[in-house]
Amino acid sequence: MTGNDKPRPRKAVGPERPRYLDAADIDKVMAALLALASEVAALRERIDSHERLAAQGLAATCDTVEGYLPDQACEAQREAWRDAYLRRLFRVITEDIEALQQKP
Repeated sequence: MTGNDKPRPRKAVGPERPRYLDAADIDKVMAALLALASEVAALRERIDSHERLAAQGLAATCDTVEGYLPDQACEAQREAWRDAYLRRLFRVITEDIEALQQKP
């Protein structure tokens, strides 16, 4: 970054976001998105279990990963990650809701 560069805006500038789907298709896409998001979250937790087992010097076998019980600190970190993940995932929707709530 040079001295003249400005940070890019977080939101697209322009009249409206483009629309690609009919209203009937949105439910199908939303269901697929939520299924995929759920799988990503589950994989993230499994990777975290692998990393924590490795840090303890344990082999990450199916049994040790399935049997891993996170302590309170680990669970708090995972909960914080899930919260941030869901906020990123649903940012577009929450921004629309907030914009509607701000209108007089």
